[in-house]
Amino acid sequence: MLLLVELKVANGTSTDNVKICEPLGCSDHNQIHFIIKVKGERNRKIRYRKNFHKGRYKDMREYLAKIDWNNTLKNKTAAECWNILKSEIDCVVGTFVPLKKQGKRSKKKHLSKEAIRKIKYKQMMWKTYRHTGSEEDYSMYKEALNQATAEIRNSKRSYEQKIAFNIKHDSKSFYAYVRSKQKVQDKVGPLEGSDGNIITEGFLMAENLNEYFSSVFTREDISILPVLETKFEGREFDYLGQLIVTPTMVARKIRDMKDNKSPGVDGIPPKLLLEIVEQISIPLATVFNLSLEEGIVPLEWKEANIIPLFKKGSRNKSENYRPVSLTSVICKLLERLIKDHLVDFLVKNKLINPSQHGFLKARSCLTNMLFFLEDVTKWLDEGSPVDIIT
Repeated sequence: MLLLVELKVANGTSTDNVKICEPLGCSDHNQIHFIIKVKGERNRKIRYRKNFHKGRYKDMREYLAKIDWNNTLKNKTAAECWNILKSEIDCVVGTFVPLKKQGKRSKKKHLSKEAIRKIKYKQMMWKTYRHTGSEEDYSMYKEALNQATAEIRNSKRSYEQKIAFNIKHDSKSFYAYVRSKQKVQDKVGPLEGSDGNIITEGFLMAENLNEYFSSVFTREDISILPVLETKFEGREFDYLGQLIVTPTMVARKIRDMKDNKSPGVDGIPPKLLLEIVEQISIPLATVFNLSLEEGIVPLEWKEANIIPLFKKGSRNKSENYRPVSLTSVICKLLERLIKDHLVDFLVKNKLINPSQHGFLKARSCLTNMLFFLEDVTKWLDEGSPVDIIT
């Protein structure tokens, strides 16, 4: 602080708007606020993104409800229907969803309205004391300081308890808050290239990671897949038939989605689908049925945004990152409908081994351990020898 004051004295043109403010927290030392004038060019572009939480969804629903989807998508292929639907979605998003400046510092969510009110009152009492210099006003400022500090602590504690309690339903907010408290923020790179040189430019780092992820990608040889023995012994018309997707099925799956998940390359987040579920279910069912009938998936559904997540070791090594693919939310809807159709058939006809605990409802690693513990306990009660290999 002394160094900054000396800087102001030594070069009066380098700083401006110096203010002596109230002490920080419970400290007895005053804050010094000032503006440092430096020369330099800012080459960072201002980026914007869609703020789906501020969308005019009532107007959007009214617009989509006027479209006759049956005639619009008539005699079209799955790819053509998807392009038409995507074009309409892009149109309503561009019209009814506002832009938000990316990277803008957000408000401190852990501060309640009462905490903010007491902070402002504390600042007001400090200005009053600076103006009068009386002991009475200073005592009132100290009282306001103590009240604001206590309210900030209570507000922070309440917020942390809230996000911890809701972690099952909203884990994104919990981990975002934890990351904000880390002293070292996670970031990718700089990376070491194949020639040993350090790469710092974003585009070149992306190319470097892409080369590594592509080199370790495994392409399965489907020609050597084993042929399963026939286990189904039902009637011929009980065999697994074609999946016919209805708008009701699509709407139910959309409502099961979490609205805080990230979109894929198409830029359509679950939040948008949840808001227009009634208007979007009919065209989506049409696209899904045509895709299943033709055996063709729209090209955009095959693309993904790749997020590199650091595992361990040196951050300069590409092999220490693992890729996470953010695929189309629309494609995930179709995948879940197909999965439900297959699993329902397998469960109904008892084609799944009882020892299968993964990827089934009411089954998990915990149920697997409980079944195992039950068997081991039973054998021990019977006096049978038990060996466990780990």
